[in-house]
Amino acid sequence: AELRHRRVHISKVSYLSYLSGPLHIELQAELYTPTLDSHPCFHQIRLSSDIMMREICTKAIQGNEHFAKNDVLFRVGKEANHMFFLSTGSLAYCFWPTGSRRPRAVKVDMGTWCVEITLWIQWQHVGKMKALSVADIISV
Repeated sequence: AELRHRRVHISKVSYLSYLSGPLHIELQAELYTPTLDSHPCFHQIRLSSDIMMREICTKAIQGNEHFAKNDVLFRVGKEANHMFFLSTGSLAYCFWPTGSRRPRAVKVDMGTWCVEITLWIQWQHVGKMKALSVADIISV
């Protein structure tokens, strides 16, 4: 019964390769729009242009990655190339605030995003992100 509710990655469904181009675009939009819509910028894009949102869902999504508990997503100094949307699980972001003697940890919960800054400028990570539980992340 548990297998019925488990998500299957799109790459594991071989029949999807037979979809026409327009149907593939529609599928990508259906899969990713609800997640992206949680961010104010992507929400405005969706309200303004369904066509643009479909383009983002088919061309800007870099992948849907699965992480096990304690897997490290990134470390201090690594170049940031993607914004992350956490679709399942939870993460911990640890960093040293300027002038602080102790590190600070922030929990990132399902349904939120992080590393938004990489959409706007070149960036290097200033902290470490790891999975607190099994996590699925959509990269933009």
